[in-house]
Amino acid sequence: MRSVTRRSLLRSAALALGAAAVLPRRARRAQAQTESRWTAIGYSQGGQPLVVYHLGDGPARVFLLGGHHGGPEANTTTLATMLHDYFAAHPHEIPPGLGVDVMPAGNPDGLVAGTRQYLSGVDPNRNWGSADWSPDAYDSNGRYRRGLGGSEPFSEQETRALADWIDRRPPALVLNFHSAGGFMFGDRAGLAGEISAIYAETSGYYWPDPGVNPNPLPYVPTGTLSAWTSQLGILDIFVELTTSYYPEFERNLVAVQAVMARLAASLPPQTPLDEPGPPAGEDPAPTATAAPEAEPTPTLSPEPPPPEPTATPTKRPLEW
Repeated sequence: MRSVTRRSLLRSAALALGAAAVLPRRARRAQAQTESRWTAIGYSQGGQPLVVYHLGDGPARVFLLGGHHGGPEANTTTLATMLHDYFAAHPHEIPPGLGVDVMPAGNPDGLVAGTRQYLSGVDPNRNWGSADWSPDAYDSNGRYRRGLGGSEPFSEQETRALADWIDRRPPALVLNFHSAGGFMFGDRAGLAGEISAIYAETSGYYWPDPGVNPNPLPYVPTGTLSAWTSQLGILDIFVELTTSYYPEFERNLVAVQAVMARLAASLPPQTPLDEPGPPAGEDPAPTATAAPEAEPTPTLSPEPPPPEPTATPTKRPLEW
């Protein structure tokens, strides 16, 4: 039986508070879910759908990713869900020309099991085909682990599904939420630098300048999603929430609104003859016109409770 620690109690309490913040808006949230479209872009190793929700019809898309590291970073799933609910309830706050795609749970098996890795033991953020990918990689505790990056780039089905989806319709901006550290990474040149600076200023997260400020990570991560999207020329901001408990919704909402306004201002003006293109991320996979009814918890789900994983993950200590 797992012992109950003060950390686990605080984490549970914080996530409960995040859920409580959503509950008073039950009617509005139900309406938001009804109007939200979603796509299952693939399935996890445990058979759970990998779901992306679509808001707005603008051709330039902002992609919000939470829960990439499963249960230990469950507050990022809460944050992504709360951001989805807010913009679904306030669609007029999505600037013209933009749309928002939200993936609350990038690693749904890890979210259920309370683990960081995929069921295979591969780290979701060490398996991407960036130039620095390696089969062996450092984990979040700075331990060098064999096979953490997978047998080859994109070896895991979850990584392939998300990479294929991004490849088909590249987003204009990726906001990749993790925890916990209280900092962010983003490019410093050109428009990417402007957008990173806006996010840092409005959110208050520490934004280290390479060569000037100390790196908050005591190791060099390899094969990350951010490195891969940067190679593709996609703007990317990696955000580490301050704790592993609180979703930090307000400070991130303000930052997301600010960077979307700047991104929209960079788009070429549309003429009356211009017609908005289909939302980025639409693909041949079946797309529902409405998300199914669900209890107003801070975790969106397009399906009934997911099936039990078909494989049992190796038990590992939680990594923060």
